[in-house]
Amino acid sequence: MKLNEKSLANISVASVCALLWIWVVPGTIALRHGLLGIGCIAGILLIRSHWTKLSAPRLNLLPLYAIAALFVWVGIHYCFFSLNPALELSEIKGLWLRSLAGCIMAMGFAIALSQQSHLRKYFYISIFAVPFLNLLTYLIACIQSGGFVKPIDFFQFYFAKIETAYFGAIATIVAVAKLIYLLFDRSRRKENLQIALYFLGIALVLLSALLTNTKNGIAITLSLCALLSLIILIKAFSSFKESKQAAFTVLVLMLLLLALVWQGHKSFAYKGWDTIFEDVKVAVDIDKNTQWQRGEGTGESPLNSLGVPAALNTYSRFAWGAVGVRLIGQYPLGYGSINQSFNQLQSYANIYHVHAGQVHSGWIDFGLAFGIPGLSLIFLSLIAIILIGLQQKNEFSLQAVLFSTMLIPFGLIAEISYKQYFEATLFFIAFAATIVALAPKMHERQEAYKIE
Repeated sequence: MKLNEKSLANISVASVCALLWIWVVPGTIALRHGLLGIGCIAGILLIRSHWTKLSAPRLNLLPLYAIAALFVWVGIHYCFFSLNPALELSEIKGLWLRSLAGCIMAMGFAIALSQQSHLRKYFYISIFAVPFLNLLTYLIACIQSGGFVKPIDFFQFYFAKIETAYFGAIATIVAVAKLIYLLFDRSRRKENLQIALYFLGIALVLLSALLTNTKNGIAITLSLCALLSLIILIKAFSSFKESKQAAFTVLVLMLLLLALVWQGHKSFAYKGWDTIFEDVKVAVDIDKNTQWQRGEGTGESPLNSLGVPAALNTYSRFAWGAVGVRLIGQYPLGYGSINQSFNQLQSYANIYHVHAGQVHSGWIDFGLAFGIPGLSLIFLSLIAIILIGLQQKNEFSLQAVLFSTMLIPFGLIAEISYKQYFEATLFFIAFAATIVALAPKMHERQEAYKIE
């Protein structure tokens, strides 16, 4: 049986949406690999059917060229610059092979959603799977304990903080992009039910981040909400008169939600927010304060300028980050391992250390792995997506722009270059790059509005 493009699009969307629901669920590796294989095959066939658009040299393809060049650089690094060929080859056969399949899957997924806009609603629902599952497991924890469970006691009940923060940020991006167009795009009617649903989606993400007690998740989601609030203020006071009532309603509710979540997070979170600047200052002085060389939690952190011990999590992560930046300067081509470069490079440079994990900053970790060339290619792709997407001025491209914009600061504070999170990062970059490469024309946008 020969599959037509519509059938391939359905298979691609079904495999990705199913993957989004089980991506962070423990014990689903085999199922994830199966869905990855199905999505990759569908992606290959969809790419082949749109090869003329993807092969002719165009500026819109620059982000995809940069991602392709990254895989080439990995091969070059292994052949000529690797400091641990056996470790690097093992990751090429595993993590990088899955990442390549994920990028192909993501390209097919973007093609499917660009050409079959009625399928987008399944993506918009599935992207909220992680915060929904997090809230569900919290409710189960409360039922099992017979009462209220404090967020500080709930974290990692089901999956790690980074998963809540990462997928919560992407879900927020989708909601923010949809709200911007629902509130301010004159070509479509105002749909209060959709506006309410996407606002509740943001509330779900914030509640999930609050329950998981993740500083990264709270920080990035609040930043995206603040961006939406700023856009509402600018737009509402300028040329959009018919949407002022809905816009101001969303703005007031958003500000109230942000205040409640922030206060709740400060009440339940570990210490660190009130002294963060003082703690960072002592953390980055890695030559004077060497507590970072011990294992995290095995000793007291140094005193900050207020005369109190720096918050241990803030001190450790910023100190490791400072060490990582120094190592990138010393080894600008990188070590060659996504998961082990920080640990192995310290040993290679004869630096005493107990911590065997990562820096906890995705961009620094990736810089340690594949150096300045690798970082340059990823940032070239992200910046190109932003610049090209802003010129296209359509709803789907805005999601790609917001994702790339979010990922740049988020990657500084979150572990986006670790195990499956790195695969997810490349997946969504390739997805965003394909969106701007195949931006829908005006008549396609109008048709999408009618369907949605």
